[in-house]
Amino acid sequence: MTRISTKDFRNLPIGKWNVTTFREYLKHVHEGRYGIPYVTRSYTMEGRMLKMSLAEYNQVVLKRFIDACFADYKPTREYPGLNYALMYSYIRGRLLPRVLDELCREEARLQRQVEVTQVSTEEIIDYL
Repeated sequence: MTRISTKDFRNLPIGKWNVTTFREYLKHVHEGRYGIPYVTRSYTMEGRMLKMSLAEYNQVVLKRFIDACFADYKPTREYPGLNYALMYSYIRGRLLPRVLDELCREEARLQRQVEVTQVSTEEIIDYL
C-alpha cells in the first residue's frame, strides 16, 4: 500500500487533510484563479490560523470556507490575490456563518432522507 503525501490534496481523503494539505490547496487554487503565485506575509502565522480553524471546525468546513472566499473575492489592482490570513481576518465573519448554515441544511436533508428510507424499509418488512 502506497502512502499518500499530505501535500497531495487531489488524492488524499478530505478527512486526512492538515495544514500542509490546505497550504498546497490554497496555492493551487490561487494560481489557477488569479494566475499569480500565492503570497502570504507569514507562513507561520497563517499556519497557526489554519490549525486553529481545523481545531474549531473540520476539514470539510474549512475547505468550503476557502472555496467560498475564492468565489466571493474580486481582485483589485491593489490586492490582486487572496491568502488565508485575509480570509481568516476579514472575510470569516461574513462568509463562515453562511458555510456553516449550508452544511447544517445539507446534513438535515440527508438525515431526513435516511429516516424516510428507514421507515420505508421497516414498513416493507412489516408488510411482508
